[in-house]
Amino acid sequence: MEAEINKEILKSLTKEVKTIVPVAFPTGLMDRRIKEMGFFEEGDLRIEIEDYAVGQLYAGLAVLARDMHQYLSQNPRDDAALFEEVITLVHTEERRIHGDKAFPNYVGLPVADLPAQLAFAAARGMPTVAPLGNRDIVHEWTLKPGKRLFIKFGTKFKETICGQDGPYEQFNNGLLGQAALPRTITVTILAAGFSPATFWYPLAVYISILLVKTGLKTYCEPD
Repeated sequence: MEAEINKEILKSLTKEVKTIVPVAFPTGLMDRRIKEMGFFEEGDLRIEIEDYAVGQLYAGLAVLARDMHQYLSQNPRDDAALFEEVITLVHTEERRIHGDKAFPNYVGLPVADLPAQLAFAAARGMPTVAPLGNRDIVHEWTLKPGKRLFIKFGTKFKETICGQDGPYEQFNNGLLGQAALPRTITVTILAAGFSPATFWYPLAVYISILLVKTGLKTYCEPD
């Protein structure tokens, strides 16, 4: 699969994600609870102050996944089964709490302000995530499903990333440097869950950068 991936596009996209300042603090009940108690819990989701260190990336993941889901509803793909499974899992969790306002439908919420056409561009070989660096996308209703998505996708890819000959083992054995880690994880995710199509590059890069920033050791060897 390695030979089928457009390395230049992947490199450019990874650079784009890395330029996004990840720290973000959404206002609202969640923020107040975290400041008062040190954490916020909603269903099976727990948000702590440390999550704000990647808050922009969590919010961006939710916005990106929503845009991809909407695109796929009009342009189905044979390689989208795992993606839609995760979207459904997160929607089901969110709907129990938020009803019609739940991700990805966001009924009644100001979705017109969210970046769009990201999936359209990626499908045509011109993926970009630059609009996801805008601070205006950070809300409780983007950050929370963003973390839920990250957890669900992480579960799907854990065996491949952390298992024998995976990126984590290669890194620990000195076969893979820190600089090459995000790209190697991205390629692994594309192979394990999607395809080499550029449509999936933004999502795979986002997940890989989040895994590195939140700690690959914590992901692969939880306490």
